[in-house]
Amino acid sequence: MEMHQLKYFVEAAEAGSFSQAAKQCEIAQPSLSQQIKCLERSLGADLFDRVGRGVVLTDAGRALLPRARRILAEARDIQQRLRDDLDSGTGPFHFGVIPTMAPYLLPAILSELHGSYPLCEPVIVEDFTERLIDGLMRHELDAALLSTPIEQEGIEVEVLGSERLLVALPADHELSRQEELKLEELRGEPLLVLHEMHCLGRQMGEFCNARKLSRKVLFRSSQLATILELVRHRQGVSLIPEMAIRPSRLSDLVFRPLKRSCPTREIAFARRADRLPHGIAEHLSVYLRHRLKMQ
Repeated sequence: MEMHQLKYFVEAAEAGSFSQAAKQCEIAQPSLSQQIKCLERSLGADLFDRVGRGVVLTDAGRALLPRARRILAEARDIQQRLRDDLDSGTGPFHFGVIPTMAPYLLPAILSELHGSYPLCEPVIVEDFTERLIDGLMRHELDAALLSTPIEQEGIEVEVLGSERLLVALPADHELSRQEELKLEELRGEPLLVLHEMHCLGRQMGEFCNARKLSRKVLFRSSQLATILELVRHRQGVSLIPEMAIRPSRLSDLVFRPLKRSCPTREIAFARRADRLPHGIAEHLSVYLRHRLKMQ
């Protein structure tokens, strides 16, 4: 027994006609008739007697009708209550963030959730892009904040904005007096880069390779904070996303764009394409788009 079969049964019982019920349900009459036959077989009883061009309920059909109406009403109520819970933010919301965005955006995200959805129970997962995508595919995450490209079938990607990757230098570096840097000025400088398990690390590597920048990599790190400390101690230079720049804590560092070819990364919101839109996810995507424009 399936829900749509009960719906077809109720429509036919109320209309007294399979053809009229098929029009109401917007399906072909043979399909409706076939589904009702399947329902009769599963129940082991005929539900309709055919009379002329119409149908009338049998004793079994009359016994089933109020029960079917009640089941359909309860199903509609469950669906509405679920939609209301999603829209109100009641219960857990599983959200993934990549490590190179989490420290800089999560405090604002959590503050926004607590203010707009006080009944929400956020469950935050900080992990690499591939694992977050896997979490979305397994229905373990409701949404994730990461960077493009994302080419997983079944994942809907909304680009919220972009940010520049700036060259990080010690404040007393000989290039720090310039407002913009040329690529050739960085050739030969030791590079401090993120490990390629980070999507940002891969983006850095692709940019350097494409521009023939020095591949004299002094250190591969899994943390932006470690890279910034090494830059501060004059161990090399690096490319740092704008959101990671906190002037009050980085006064002994400077950040400069590259002339004509400043690299950027896109900030994207991802979720499963086949899932019912989550009210909180919709709210967060709008909030983050606005916040990124204001930065």
